[in-house]
Amino acid sequence: MSRAGRPDAALIRALEGAGYHPLWDRYQRITPVAPRAKDAPMHWRWAGFEPFAERAAREVPIEDVERRAIIMVNPAFGGETVTTGNLIAAFTVLEPGDRAVPHRHSAAAIRFSTRAEGAFTIVNGRRCEMREGDLVLTPPMCWHGHINESGHRTVWFDAANMPLICGMDANFFEPGNRRDEQFWEVDQGEERLWASAGIAAANAQGAPAQSPKYRYTGEEARRMLDALPPGADGARTLRYVNPATGGPVMPTLDCYAKRLDRDTATRPCRVTHNQVCLVVSGEGSSSIGEKTFEWSRHDVFTVPHWTWATHRARSAQADLFLVTDRAVFEALDLLRIARMRCKPPARWRYSRASTWRRTASVRCARCGRCAPRTGRRCANRCALRSREAACVTSAKRSRW
Repeated sequence: MSRAGRPDAALIRALEGAGYHPLWDRYQRITPVAPRAKDAPMHWRWAGFEPFAERAAREVPIEDVERRAIIMVNPAFGGETVTTGNLIAAFTVLEPGDRAVPHRHSAAAIRFSTRAEGAFTIVNGRRCEMREGDLVLTPPMCWHGHINESGHRTVWFDAANMPLICGMDANFFEPGNRRDEQFWEVDQGEERLWASAGIAAANAQGAPAQSPKYRYTGEEARRMLDALPPGADGARTLRYVNPATGGPVMPTLDCYAKRLDRDTATRPCRVTHNQVCLVVSGEGSSSIGEKTFEWSRHDVFTVPHWTWATHRARSAQADLFLVTDRAVFEALDLLRIARMRCKPPARWRYSRASTWRRTASVRCARCGRCAPRTGRRCANRCALRSREAACVTSAKRSRW
């Protein structure tokens, strides 16, 4: 029945005119059954970014701008500067001798060194190197600036939660002084107190919410990934943590590194938080929702919230760096993770041209194993009941 033909149509119009909304008229709209991401997954190739980096270095004087950074934008957000829900991701370009003016803001941000050897980030009076694979934090309202002391162009990956903070109308920003030479004349400072895992000064003080450690070296992360066994999803995953609490590095940003082995697809998973993924090394592919991306070194792609995703390496190994807003959902008790019960290879065939495709196999109702269909019996000679497993039916609904 149209609204005009409803017996309460006049009442609804009167309520709306007086600044009210009737709950019975829009209950399903304000209480959806499950999250539905506004944006589709997106993929930005490093090869496509490089020409823009070259032009920006030539055409944008660093003295005229706050940052020479190029942000990846998803058109689903209607022209807003958003990469995926709550997050932006970018690459920053510095020419030899460039200094990015100090400033500070309420948003939490990170820098991940891709091609930044010779560059340094100054964070609250600490000089942080940016070697390959290094993660550097710039917590909320910490003064920070960047300098390239090498003889070549440097580029690194940035991520921040400006969309989240601005969506709450909670952002503050303070510009620094371009002529303040003392800002740059610093050393590692207190960063040395947190340089060794498991060791800290007895009287070391750090803000409980923010990590007192600003630089996490790529060398240590690679060594940890080498030592880690595969997890439940088939990948080796580490979390960057606040050494004082064991929690996320910042209350609103959470960072991870993931290593994939050749031809081992991760178990399909979807989560309530958003993820931006940087390919640190190697080549591979990811099936996210209804899209499949073939990626290589320094490509960037997104995994919007509550979207099924699985990843696979084509090279011997592939390393991904993930920046997420998971910490926000944990703090609000909104974190939810769903995994398919079985790894896809038991029942699904992978195709680079599309996604996982259904093959003729089912879960046996008696023995519980997944096996090819052979008449009415499984490979273990037990009675078959097709679609017995919830993972099979849910996967089919999600077009995996």
